This record gives sequence, C-alpha cells and structure tokens, in this order.
Amino acid sequence: MTPPKKLTDKDLVFLKELEALIYERKNQMPKGSYTTAMFKKGLDKIAQKVGEEAVETVIASKNKGSKETIEEASDLLFHLMLLLAKKDISLHKIVKTLRKRHKKGNHKHIGE
Repeated sequence: MTPPKKLTDKDLVFLKELEALIYERKNQMPKGSYTTAMFKKGLDKIAQKVGEEAVETVIASKNKGSKETIEEASDLLFHLMLLLAKKDISLHKIVKTLRKRHKKGNHKHIGE
C-alpha cells in the first residue's frame, strides 16, 4: 500500500483562502452565491447540511472506491467551514484546540 500524499503548504494556503472567501461572502452576501444562500437560510439549515454530508461521507466510505468518499468528505469539510463561519469560529481555533489536546497527551482525537 502506498502511503497517502502529505498535506502541502499549498493545500494549507488554499484552506486559508477558502476560509477567507467564506467570511467575505458572509460579510458581503453577493447575489447568486451558494454560500450567501446558505447563510441566509440560517444556522439550522447549515447544521442540517453538515449532518447530511457527514452521513453521505460515512455511506460513501463503505463503498470500495475512494472517489465518492473524497467528494463527500469535500462537501462535508466545506459545509463544516460554513457552520464555523456562521458561528464566528475560525479554523485557527479548531487547530489550536487539537494542538492543545495533543500536547496534553490526550490523543483521543487521533484514535489513541
């Protein structure tokens, strides 16, 4: 089995740019934007969408191929980022919490 490709600096920059774009859409609410439409629907709808995407990711992961899992996980991550932005929680705060847990030796977040 080939080890998975590692997350690159370019990947991390993209996540930062995507988060910035989501906040920009939240603040400017441009017409015709899916992100704007989701923000207008409110927290309950965004949370529901995160749940739907989580279930779809689980179902896709049970299939043999990885393409569907990658697509559903991408949808899940995007909608989770929308949810976090709706609640004004930055990815930085999530990463900071994960680092803190890891530093304390509480590795439940990585399956230990």
